[in-house]
Amino acid sequence: MNILFYTDTPNYGGAEKQMEMLAKHLKPLGCNVSLACGAYSTLKRKKDELKKVYQEVFSLPTLHKHDPRHYTALKKLLKNGSFNLIHIHLWNPGSCRYAFWAAKQANLPIITTEHDPFELTGVKGAIKRRCLAKTDQIIAISMDNYRHLAQLGENAEKRLNIVHNGIELDRYMDNVDKASLPVQNGDLVITCIAELHERKGQKYLIEAFKKLQAQIPRLHLVLVGKGPNETELKKRYSDVTNLHFLGWRDDIPQILKASDLFVLPSLREAFGLVLLEAMASGLACVATDNGGTTDIIVDGETGYLVPPGSSERLADAIGKILRNPNMKADMERAGLERVQKEFTAEGMARKTYEVYLKCRQGLY
Repeated sequence: MNILFYTDTPNYGGAEKQMEMLAKHLKPLGCNVSLACGAYSTLKRKKDELKKVYQEVFSLPTLHKHDPRHYTALKKLLKNGSFNLIHIHLWNPGSCRYAFWAAKQANLPIITTEHDPFELTGVKGAIKRRCLAKTDQIIAISMDNYRHLAQLGENAEKRLNIVHNGIELDRYMDNVDKASLPVQNGDLVITCIAELHERKGQKYLIEAFKKLQAQIPRLHLVLVGKGPNETELKKRYSDVTNLHFLGWRDDIPQILKASDLFVLPSLREAFGLVLLEAMASGLACVATDNGGTTDIIVDGETGYLVPPGSSERLADAIGKILRNPNMKADMERAGLERVQKEFTAEGMARKTYEVYLKCRQGLY
Protein backbone atom coordinates (compact mmCIF):
# COMPACT_ATOMS: atom_id res chain seq x y z
CA MET A 1 0.00 0.00 0.00
CA ASN A 2 1.18 3.51 -0.82
CA ILE A 3 0.07 5.85 1.97
CA LEU A 4 0.29 9.64 2.18
CA PHE A 5 0.48 11.16 5.65
CA TYR A 6 -0.64 14.79 5.77
CA THR A 7 -0.52 17.49 8.43
CA ASP A 8 -0.68 21.29 8.32
CA THR A 9 1.12 21.79 11.63
CA PRO A 10 3.98 24.31 11.81
CA ASN A 11 5.44 22.43 14.78
CA TYR A 12 7.37 19.27 15.48
CA GLY A 13 6.05 17.84 18.72
CA GLY A 14 4.41 14.74 20.16
CA ALA A 15 1.93 14.17 17.33
CA GLU A 16 4.61 14.52 14.67
CA LYS A 17 6.91 12.12 16.51
CA GLN A 18 4.06 9.60 16.65
CA MET A 19 3.54 9.99 12.90
CA GLU A 20 7.22 9.32 12.28
CA MET A 21 7.23 6.25 14.52
CA LEU A 22 4.07 4.93 12.88
CA ALA A 23 5.54 5.33 9.38
CA LYS A 24 8.66 3.47 10.47
CA HIS A 25 6.73 0.50 11.86
CA LEU A 26 4.23 0.35 8.97
CA LYS A 27 7.07 -0.35 6.56
CA PRO A 28 7.57 -4.02 7.60
CA LEU A 29 3.82 -4.50 7.00
CA GLY A 30 4.19 -3.54 3.35
CA CYS A 31 3.27 0.15 3.53
CA ASN A 32 5.27 2.80 1.70
CA VAL A 33 4.51 5.99 3.62
CA SER A 34 5.18 9.49 2.27
CA LEU A 35 4.62 12.79 4.06
CA ALA A 36 3.05 16.03 2.84
CA CYS A 37 3.38 19.09 5.08
CA GLY A 38 3.81 22.85 4.93
CA ALA A 39 7.20 24.35 4.07
CA TYR A 40 7.68 25.77 7.55
CA SER A 41 11.13 26.52 8.91
CA THR A 42 10.72 24.06 11.81
CA LEU A 43 9.96 21.17 9.49
CA LYS A 44 12.54 22.25 6.90
CA ARG A 45 15.23 21.80 9.53
CA LYS A 46 13.94 18.26 10.07
CA LYS A 47 13.68 17.35 6.38
CA ASP A 48 16.87 15.28 6.14
CA GLU A 49 15.87 13.40 9.27
CA LEU A 50 12.32 12.85 7.98
CA LYS A 51 13.64 11.51 4.66
CA LYS A 52 15.21 8.61 6.56
CA VAL A 53 11.74 7.46 7.63
CA TYR A 54 9.38 8.50 4.83
CA GLN A 55 9.43 7.26 1.24
CA GLU A 56 9.17 10.87 0.08
CA VAL A 57 8.70 14.21 1.84
CA PHE A 58 6.60 16.79 -0.03
CA SER A 59 6.93 20.39 1.20
CA LEU A 60 3.82 22.32 0.19
CA PRO A 61 4.35 26.04 -0.60
CA THR A 62 2.23 27.33 2.30
CA LEU A 63 2.78 30.04 4.93
CA HIS A 64 0.38 28.89 7.66
CA LYS A 65 -2.46 26.44 8.30
CA HIS A 66 -5.08 28.83 6.86
CA ASP A 67 -3.22 29.21 3.55
CA PRO A 68 -5.56 27.97 0.75
CA ARG A 69 -2.54 26.64 -1.11
CA HIS A 70 -2.81 23.62 1.18
CA TYR A 71 -5.81 22.69 -0.98
CA THR A 72 -4.37 23.44 -4.41
CA ALA A 73 -0.94 21.92 -3.75
CA LEU A 74 -2.34 18.81 -2.12
CA LYS A 75 -4.95 18.34 -4.86
CA LYS A 76 -2.17 18.46 -7.47
CA LEU A 77 -0.02 16.02 -5.51
CA LEU A 78 -2.86 13.55 -5.09
CA LYS A 79 -3.78 13.77 -8.78
CA ASN A 80 -0.22 13.08 -9.91
CA GLY A 81 0.60 10.52 -7.23
CA SER A 82 -0.17 6.82 -6.92
CA PHE A 83 -1.47 6.75 -3.36
CA ASN A 84 -4.00 4.19 -2.17
CA LEU A 85 -5.25 6.41 0.66
CA ILE A 86 -4.47 9.55 2.64
CA HIS A 87 -4.00 9.49 6.41
CA ILE A 88 -4.72 12.96 7.80
CA HIS A 89 -3.17 13.69 11.21
CA LEU A 90 -5.10 16.39 13.06
CA TRP A 91 -2.88 18.03 15.65
CA ASN A 92 -5.94 19.95 16.85
CA PRO A 93 -9.59 19.33 15.91
CA GLY A 94 -9.80 22.37 13.58
CA SER A 95 -6.67 21.58 11.57
CA CYS A 96 -6.16 20.08 8.09
CA ARG A 97 -9.56 21.14 6.74
CA TYR A 98 -8.32 21.75 3.19
CA ALA A 99 -7.10 18.16 2.94
CA PHE A 100 -10.60 16.71 3.19
CA TRP A 101 -11.78 18.59 0.12
CA ALA A 102 -8.60 17.86 -1.83
CA ALA A 103 -8.80 14.13 -1.09
CA LYS A 104 -12.45 13.93 -2.07
CA GLN A 105 -11.68 15.73 -5.34
CA ALA A 106 -9.07 13.03 -5.99
CA ASN A 107 -11.55 10.29 -4.99
CA LEU A 108 -9.10 9.00 -2.42
CA PRO A 109 -10.12 7.18 0.79
CA ILE A 110 -9.54 9.26 3.93
CA ILE A 111 -8.29 8.09 7.33
CA THR A 112 -7.97 10.59 10.17
CA THR A 113 -6.22 10.43 13.53
CA GLU A 114 -7.30 12.92 16.19
CA HIS A 115 -4.18 13.67 18.25
CA ASP A 116 -5.58 16.43 20.51
CA PRO A 117 -9.38 16.56 20.40
CA PHE A 118 -11.45 19.20 22.14
CA GLU A 119 -14.84 20.78 21.56
CA LEU A 120 -15.39 23.20 18.69
CA THR A 121 -18.49 25.39 18.51
CA GLY A 122 -20.19 27.65 15.96
CA VAL A 123 -18.72 27.80 12.47
CA LYS A 124 -15.64 25.78 13.48
CA GLY A 125 -17.86 23.03 14.85
CA ALA A 126 -19.93 22.95 11.64
CA ILE A 127 -16.79 22.71 9.49
CA LYS A 128 -15.49 19.93 11.73
CA ARG A 129 -18.66 17.88 11.26
CA ARG A 130 -18.51 18.36 7.48
CA CYS A 131 -14.91 17.16 7.43
CA LEU A 132 -15.74 14.09 9.50
CA ALA A 133 -18.59 13.30 7.12
CA LYS A 134 -16.01 12.95 4.33
CA THR A 135 -13.87 10.57 6.40
CA ASP A 136 -13.94 6.84 5.69
CA GLN A 137 -12.28 5.68 8.93
CA ILE A 138 -11.53 7.69 12.08
CA ILE A 139 -8.83 6.75 14.59
CA ALA A 140 -9.29 7.85 18.20
CA ILE A 141 -6.26 7.58 20.48
CA SER A 142 -8.25 7.07 23.71
CA MET A 143 -11.71 6.12 24.97
CA ASP A 144 -12.33 9.74 25.96
CA ASN A 145 -11.43 10.75 22.41
CA TYR A 146 -13.73 8.01 21.05
CA ARG A 147 -16.74 9.16 23.09
CA HIS A 148 -16.23 12.77 22.00
CA LEU A 149 -15.97 11.93 18.30
CA ALA A 150 -18.99 9.61 18.40
CA GLN A 151 -21.19 12.63 19.16
CA LEU A 152 -19.97 14.76 16.26
CA GLY A 153 -21.59 13.23 13.22
CA GLU A 154 -24.26 10.90 11.88
CA ASN A 155 -23.02 7.30 11.88
CA ALA A 156 -19.62 8.50 13.13
CA GLU A 157 -19.44 5.62 15.60
CA LYS A 158 -19.55 3.07 12.76
CA ARG A 159 -16.32 4.54 11.38
CA LEU A 160 -14.51 4.94 14.69
CA ASN A 161 -11.53 2.85 15.79
CA ILE A 162 -9.38 3.04 18.93
CA VAL A 163 -5.65 2.84 18.27
CA HIS A 164 -3.60 3.87 21.27
CA ASN A 165 -0.29 5.62 20.79
CA GLY A 166 2.74 3.43 21.26
CA ILE A 167 6.44 3.69 22.07
CA GLU A 168 9.64 1.91 21.12
CA LEU A 169 10.38 0.05 24.34
CA ASP A 170 14.08 -0.51 23.77
CA ARG A 171 14.76 3.23 24.08
CA TYR A 172 13.72 3.07 27.73
CA MET A 173 14.53 -0.48 28.80
CA ASP A 174 17.81 -1.61 27.24
CA ASN A 175 21.13 -0.47 28.71
CA VAL A 176 19.92 3.04 29.54
CA ASP A 177 22.29 4.99 31.77
CA LYS A 178 21.06 7.43 34.39
CA ALA A 179 21.19 11.15 33.65
CA SER A 180 23.25 13.45 35.81
CA LEU A 181 20.71 15.38 37.89
CA PRO A 182 21.33 18.07 40.58
CA VAL A 183 20.75 15.52 43.37
CA GLN A 184 22.84 13.28 45.63
CA ASN A 185 22.84 9.50 46.03
CA GLY A 186 19.97 8.54 48.30
CA ASP A 187 17.75 11.50 47.35
CA LEU A 188 14.18 10.82 46.14
CA VAL A 189 13.36 12.33 42.75
CA ILE A 190 9.87 13.16 41.51
CA THR A 191 9.91 14.00 37.79
CA CYS A 192 7.41 15.75 35.53
CA ILE A 193 8.08 16.10 31.79
CA ALA A 194 5.66 18.48 30.09
CA GLU A 195 5.39 21.89 28.48
CA LEU A 196 5.36 24.61 31.14
CA HIS A 197 1.81 25.66 30.34
CA GLU A 198 -1.22 26.42 32.50
CA ARG A 199 -3.07 23.36 31.18
CA LYS A 200 -0.26 21.06 32.32
CA GLY A 201 -0.91 21.94 35.98
CA GLN A 202 2.68 22.18 37.27
CA LYS A 203 1.68 24.69 39.94
CA TYR A 204 -0.50 22.05 41.63
CA LEU A 205 2.42 19.63 41.62
CA ILE A 206 4.75 22.21 43.14
CA GLU A 207 2.21 22.95 45.88
CA ALA A 208 1.94 19.22 46.57
CA PHE A 209 5.74 18.98 46.65
CA LYS A 210 5.92 21.77 49.24
CA LYS A 211 3.54 19.83 51.50
CA LEU A 212 5.56 16.63 51.13
CA GLN A 213 8.94 18.21 51.84
CA ALA A 214 8.09 18.49 55.52
CA GLN A 215 7.13 14.80 55.65
CA ILE A 216 9.64 13.03 53.38
CA PRO A 217 13.35 13.89 53.75
CA ARG A 218 15.71 14.45 50.80
CA LEU A 219 12.86 14.93 48.34
CA HIS A 220 13.48 16.67 44.99
CA LEU A 221 11.16 17.78 42.19
CA VAL A 222 12.50 17.91 38.63
CA LEU A 223 10.50 19.77 35.95
CA VAL A 224 11.57 19.08 32.38
CA GLY A 225 10.24 21.39 29.65
CA LYS A 226 9.82 24.99 28.63
CA GLY A 227 6.78 27.09 27.87
CA PRO A 228 4.78 30.26 28.50
CA ASN A 229 4.47 29.63 32.26
CA GLU A 230 8.19 29.20 32.87
CA THR A 231 8.97 32.74 34.06
CA GLU A 232 5.91 32.91 36.29
CA LEU A 233 6.60 29.53 37.91
CA LYS A 234 10.26 30.32 38.55
CA LYS A 235 9.38 33.67 40.11
CA ARG A 236 6.47 32.40 42.18
CA TYR A 237 8.40 29.43 43.60
CA SER A 238 11.89 30.89 43.76
CA ASP A 239 12.10 30.14 47.51
CA VAL A 240 11.24 26.43 47.18
CA THR A 241 14.28 24.29 47.87
CA ASN A 242 15.11 21.18 45.84
CA LEU A 243 12.93 22.38 42.94
CA HIS A 244 14.79 22.08 39.63
CA PHE A 245 13.82 23.51 36.23
CA LEU A 246 15.83 21.63 33.58
CA GLY A 247 14.35 23.13 30.39
CA TRP A 248 14.05 20.98 27.27
CA ARG A 249 16.27 17.91 27.33
CA ASP A 250 17.18 15.28 24.73
CA ASP A 251 18.09 12.65 27.32
CA ILE A 252 14.56 11.77 28.48
CA PRO A 253 15.20 8.01 28.90
CA GLN A 254 18.22 8.80 31.07
CA ILE A 255 16.28 11.30 33.20
CA LEU A 256 13.50 8.77 33.76
CA LYS A 257 16.04 6.12 34.79
CA ALA A 258 17.39 8.56 37.40
CA SER A 259 13.90 9.23 38.83
CA ASP A 260 11.91 7.51 41.58
CA LEU A 261 8.36 8.55 40.61
CA PHE A 262 6.68 10.21 37.64
CA VAL A 263 3.81 12.72 37.96
CA LEU A 264 1.68 14.29 35.21
CA PRO A 265 -0.67 16.88 36.81
CA SER A 266 -2.42 18.08 33.60
CA LEU A 267 -5.77 19.84 33.65
CA ARG A 268 -6.42 18.44 30.15
CA GLU A 269 -4.46 15.63 28.51
CA ALA A 270 -5.29 14.17 25.09
CA PHE A 271 -3.34 10.98 25.78
CA GLY A 272 -0.25 11.26 27.96
CA LEU A 273 2.46 9.51 25.94
CA VAL A 274 5.11 10.44 28.51
CA LEU A 275 3.32 8.17 30.99
CA LEU A 276 4.12 5.22 28.71
CA GLU A 277 7.76 6.31 28.61
CA ALA A 278 7.83 6.50 32.42
CA MET A 279 6.19 3.09 32.83
CA ALA A 280 8.61 1.54 30.31
CA SER A 281 11.43 2.99 32.42
CA GLY A 282 10.11 1.13 35.45
CA LEU A 283 8.38 4.01 37.23
CA ALA A 284 5.09 4.13 39.08
CA CYS A 285 2.99 7.10 37.94
CA VAL A 286 0.57 9.60 39.40
CA ALA A 287 -1.61 11.48 36.91
CA THR A 288 -4.85 13.41 36.78
CA ASP A 289 -8.05 11.59 35.91
CA ASN A 290 -8.86 13.18 32.56
CA GLY A 291 -8.56 12.47 28.85
CA GLY A 292 -6.35 9.61 27.72
CA THR A 293 -4.59 9.08 31.06
CA THR A 294 -7.42 6.78 32.15
CA ASP A 295 -6.56 4.42 29.27
CA ILE A 296 -2.96 4.18 30.46
CA ILE A 297 -2.95 4.07 34.26
CA VAL A 298 -4.86 1.41 36.14
CA ASP A 299 -5.69 3.23 39.36
CA GLY A 300 -4.19 1.50 42.39
CA GLU A 301 -2.32 -1.03 40.22
CA THR A 302 0.20 0.86 38.05
CA GLY A 303 -0.10 4.15 39.94
CA TYR A 304 -2.82 6.55 41.00
CA LEU A 305 -5.31 8.81 39.22
CA VAL A 306 -6.40 11.96 41.08
CA PRO A 307 -8.80 14.81 40.24
CA PRO A 308 -7.31 17.66 38.17
CA GLY A 309 -6.39 20.86 40.02
CA SER A 310 -5.99 19.32 43.48
CA SER A 311 -2.58 19.70 45.13
CA GLU A 312 -3.92 17.90 48.23
CA ARG A 313 -4.87 14.77 46.29
CA LEU A 314 -1.58 14.84 44.40
CA ALA A 315 0.34 15.05 47.68
CA ASP A 316 -1.67 12.16 49.16
CA ALA A 317 -1.05 9.89 46.16
CA ILE A 318 2.65 10.73 45.86
CA GLY A 319 3.22 10.32 49.59
CA LYS A 320 1.41 7.00 49.69
CA ILE A 321 3.65 5.54 46.98
CA LEU A 322 6.93 6.89 48.34
CA ARG A 323 6.18 5.73 51.90
CA ASN A 324 5.38 2.17 50.77
CA PRO A 325 8.38 0.72 48.91
CA ASN A 326 6.80 -2.73 48.45
CA MET A 327 3.66 -1.25 46.91
CA LYS A 328 5.83 1.05 44.78
CA ALA A 329 7.79 -1.95 43.44
CA ASP A 330 4.54 -3.80 42.63
CA MET A 331 3.23 -0.77 40.72
CA GLU A 332 6.49 -0.47 38.80
CA ARG A 333 6.33 -4.12 37.70
CA ALA A 334 2.65 -3.86 36.76
CA GLY A 335 3.24 -0.67 34.77
CA LEU A 336 6.08 -2.20 32.79
CA GLU A 337 4.01 -5.30 32.01
CA ARG A 338 1.08 -3.14 30.90
CA VAL A 339 3.09 -1.00 28.49
CA GLN A 340 4.80 -4.10 27.06
CA LYS A 341 1.41 -5.70 26.40
CA GLU A 342 -0.75 -2.77 25.32
CA PHE A 343 1.32 0.18 24.08
CA THR A 344 4.13 -0.85 21.73
CA ALA A 345 4.93 0.92 18.46
CA GLU A 346 4.56 -2.41 16.65
CA GLY A 347 1.07 -2.88 18.08
CA MET A 348 0.07 0.66 17.09
CA ALA A 349 1.25 0.04 13.51
CA ARG A 350 -0.52 -3.32 13.26
CA LYS A 351 -3.85 -1.88 14.44
CA THR A 352 -3.49 1.10 12.09
CA TYR A 353 -2.80 -1.27 9.19
CA GLU A 354 -6.01 -3.13 10.04
CA VAL A 355 -7.90 0.18 9.76
CA TYR A 356 -6.32 0.74 6.33
CA LEU A 357 -7.54 -2.69 5.22
CA LYS A 358 -11.08 -1.93 6.44
CA CYS A 359 -11.01 1.30 4.48
CA ARG A 360 -9.78 -0.28 1.25
CA GLN A 361 -12.28 -3.14 1.53
CA GLY A 362 -15.16 -0.74 2.16
CA LEU A 363 -15.99 -2.19 5.58
CA TYR A 364 -17.74 0.87 6.96
